[in-house]
Amino acid sequence: MTEKSFSGAKRRGDTMNATNTMLLWNPETGDVLLKPWPEVGGRHDDYCSALACCMEVQKADFEQRKKIILIEAMHLMVRDGIDPQKLHAILLGLDEYRDACASDMPGVDRHD
Repeated sequence: MTEKSFSGAKRRGDTMNATNTMLLWNPETGDVLLKPWPEVGGRHDDYCSALACCMEVQKADFEQRKKIILIEAMHLMVRDGIDPQKLHAILLGLDEYRDACASDMPGVDRHD
């Protein structure tokens, strides 16, 4: 897929989090990316989606969203065969995921 993910980037001055960002993945190709939500333009019919497009996530607080993201990550890795390192790199674009990670994990720029 040629579309660049939003991993590690900020958009429109806002931080990316599970309430304004969709997680998209294709189990057949291994592609995984983050897209702003609601989505404007672009079609991703071949992709599964999670996070901002789900009412459960919209209603959840920050701590609940951290758990949801980690559960979704396990599903993508174990059930769908998404590469764990690739998924980790993409999920670092989300505030909740970075907050859930230990400060010594690769790519986590936080000093506790």
